[in-house]
Amino acid sequence: MNPPFLDSNQGVSFDPIISSGLDMPNMEFMDAQQQLPQHELGFFDNLNMDDQMLQSEFDSWGSMGLENDPSMNFNFDKPPTTTPFTFDQPVPPLPLSPLSSGSTSNGGALDEEIPLQTLRILRHYAYFDIAHHTMPIVNQDRFTSELTKSALSPQVTSLSYAMASLGASLMDGYGPTKDRCYQLARKHFEVCEREEDGANLMSIEALQASILITYYELRGKGFARAWMSLGRAIRLAQMMGLDRMDADPGSNDMPKFQQTLPPAQTPLELEERRKAFWVLFIIDAYASVRSGTLVAIDQTKVTTALPSPHPIPEPNQSPMPSLDNAKALYGSNHLSSFTGLVLMVSLYRRCSIHVKLSLDSDSAGSGSVYSFWEHHYSIDKDVKACGDALIGSKDAQGLLEDEVALALSLNLSAIDICLHEAAIVKADKDGLPKALITECNSRCGEAGMRIAEGVSLSQQLVQPKKTVFRQMNIYCMWPVCMAMQVLDRQLSSVAGNSQLAHTVGILKLLVTGIEDLEDVSGHWVDSISHIVKRLEEMESPSIKPTEFKV
Repeated sequence: MNPPFLDSNQGVSFDPIISSGLDMPNMEFMDAQQQLPQHELGFFDNLNMDDQMLQSEFDSWGSMGLENDPSMNFNFDKPPTTTPFTFDQPVPPLPLSPLSSGSTSNGGALDEEIPLQTLRILRHYAYFDIAHHTMPIVNQDRFTSELTKSALSPQVTSLSYAMASLGASLMDGYGPTKDRCYQLARKHFEVCEREEDGANLMSIEALQASILITYYELRGKGFARAWMSLGRAIRLAQMMGLDRMDADPGSNDMPKFQQTLPPAQTPLELEERRKAFWVLFIIDAYASVRSGTLVAIDQTKVTTALPSPHPIPEPNQSPMPSLDNAKALYGSNHLSSFTGLVLMVSLYRRCSIHVKLSLDSDSAGSGSVYSFWEHHYSIDKDVKACGDALIGSKDAQGLLEDEVALALSLNLSAIDICLHEAAIVKADKDGLPKALITECNSRCGEAGMRIAEGVSLSQQLVQPKKTVFRQMNIYCMWPVCMAMQVLDRQLSSVAGNSQLAHTVGILKLLVTGIEDLEDVSGHWVDSISHIVKRLEEMESPSIKPTEFKV
C-alpha cells in the first residue's frame, strides 16, 4: 500500500529519511520565513506557500478528535465506517522539523531530526485510521494536547515514536522510517526506566508506549524480545493496579507492591486506562499461543470493567460489567468490536487452561479428578453464545463490511477446533464410544471449513479494510494454521478423487491466506511447512485454490 503522498504520477519527490544529518531533496523552495515553529499544532498557519491544494488538504485536518467521530464507535449491527485515507491523492513534500522544541523535559537534547509531517501522517493516517481499530488505547485529542507542551516528557516522546513506528509498519516504502522510529521509541522509554524516582515511568503514556513497542515487536522476527517486552508491560500495568481498577474498595486481594497512578481527572482518562489493560489482556493470550505457555494474566482475579464502546462513556450509559458478567452485554448496543476481541480471548484462555488441567489430571493418575466433560460442554456452549452475539446473523457480505468481525469469526472457529481436538484425545484415552470421536472430528472439520471461507472473504476485502485486517495478522495466522492441520489430517480419509481435489484446493487457499498475512517472523510458515511440502508432492495443474462465492 502506498501512502497518498508517494504517488509517482504526481512527480512528488519525498524521501522520509530519519537521521541526525538530514539531507532532503527539494529544499531550495524554503526560506527563513518558512521554518516551522517549535510544536505541531498550528504550524501550517506559518507556511507561506502558493500551493492552494496543500493548504486545502491540511485545513481539512483541523479537527481529528475521536470523541465526536462516530466511526470509532464500533457496532456489530452497524459495520464501522472509518474516514479512510485516500490511496490516490498526493500530498506535496513538506519542510522538516524536529519532533519538538529540541529538548525533553529532563533537559536532554534530542539529537535526531525527524520529518515532522511524516510523523503526522503515520500517526493520523496509519495509526488512528488503521491500528486504532484493535488498539484503541490513545485518545487522539488528549495526545495532541500533550504535544503542544514546550518541552515533551520522555514518555510522550516515546509514545509518539511508538505510534509512528507501528504506523510505518503498515505502509509500503517506510522501512528505514519504521526501524528508526522504533529505536527512538525504545530509547526514550529507557530514559523513563533509568530515572531514580520512576515518576515518568509510572504514567499512562509510558504504559501506552510499552504496549505499542511490544505489539510492534510481536509483528516482527524477534519473539524473544517481544515476549520480554510484554512481561515488562504487564508488570507495569499490574503495579499501576489497572487489572483491579473496579475492585471493591474494601477488598484485601490487592498486591502488596503497588504504585498507583494519580487519580484520573476525567472519565476519558479512566477509559484510556481500562483500554490499555484490555489490550495487554489480548496480546498476552496471543503470546501464549506463540510460545506454547500459559497466559501471564490470571483472568479470575481481574476486576476491571470491560471497555466502553465509546472513547468517553456517555453520561446516561450504564456501567460496563466485569468479565464475569459479560453475558449481560449480549444483544446490547454496548458490545463493540474491541469488547468482542476481549470476550473471544477470554474464551481462548478458558479453553487453554481446560486442556492443561486435563493433561495434568491424566498424568497424575486416578488419584486426580478433573471434570473434563462438564467443562468441555460449558465452554462449548459459551463459544456458541459468544459467536451468536458477536457475529450473529452476518452473512458473507456482512463480514466483508466488518473486517474486525471477520477476524473474530476466524478465532472463534479456531477455539472450537482446540476444544474438540482435546475431546478427541480424552475420548480415545478413556475408551469412550467411537460415535463421540466421530462427532468431535466432524466439529473440527466444520470449523476448519468456516476458517477457509473466512480466508476467502479476506482476500476480497477492499482498502482500507484489507489493511486493517492485515494489521491483525498476529491474531489471524493461528486460526489459519489450525484449519490447515485439521484438513491435512482429513486427506488420508477422503474418498474419491473429487473429494481429494476439493480438500487440496482448500489447503492451497489457506496457504495463500498465510502468504497474504505476511508472516515476518517465519514461525507460522515453519509450522505448516510439512503440509506445504505434501501439497507440492501432490501437485496437479488441474487443482486450483478453492474459491468461495459471496
